[in-house]
Amino acid sequence: MTSSYPAALPLLLGIVIAAVTAFGLVGYGFSAIGRGGLGAVARGGAALAGALAAVAYAWGLVSLFLDESGTTQACQDANLALYGQVSSYSVSYLPPALDCRLTSGGSYTAAVPDFLTPVMTGCAVIAVTLALLGVAEHRRPTPPEHPEKRNT
Repeated sequence: MTSSYPAALPLLLGIVIAAVTAFGLVGYGFSAIGRGGLGAVARGGAALAGALAAVAYAWGLVSLFLDESGTTQACQDANLALYGQVSSYSVSYLPPALDCRLTSGGSYTAAVPDFLTPVMTGCAVIAVTLALLGVAEHRRPTPPEHPEKRNT
């Protein structure tokens, strides 16, 4: 049985970077929303969605890191019926995944919860969409002020 174990250093580095990114995006997101205005709220929402994507990514990396030395056990725990047919392991860092490869050519996932990849993808799409809306709102020209409103 061949193996491709996840390396601890890239996992730890990815976890730290994702956590710092999430923390920074949360701080920016709430401060932007607090400023008000449609563009600022859109940019703040984009930052918060990006932070959630970063947290989901860190969660996946933590799952890989915790199962680093127990890849065999992770495959066994994920599907006991198919475990006897496992021939090798495959690790992916983006998105975080541990695939248990079968002798028949198929595979199944282990260690990383199945919902994390859709959550990361959905949050990334929402973040990009809101960021584009925020930029478009920021670049939209402001209408000139009426002369009557200047005197009040």
